[in-house]
Amino acid sequence: MDIRVEHRVVGTQHVFTSPDLPGLYVAHADKTVAERSVPEAVAMLRAMAARRAEKRQVDKLIARRA
Repeated sequence: MDIRVEHRVVGTQHVFTSPDLPGLYVAHADKTVAERSVPEAVAMLRAMAARRAEKRQVDKLIARRA
């Protein structure tokens, strides 16, 4: 899945966000450092979403058995 990443300068920070991935917010004074951090942040957000989905499945199974 491709996501759009937007860049803007806020004060002295280079900020990267995405309208396609709520929660993505990477900022650093050095644009290169911020840019290089985006893939790791995206991976972390996707992993968190997967864990939440797993938890929902477990919660449903527990609720059915109660």
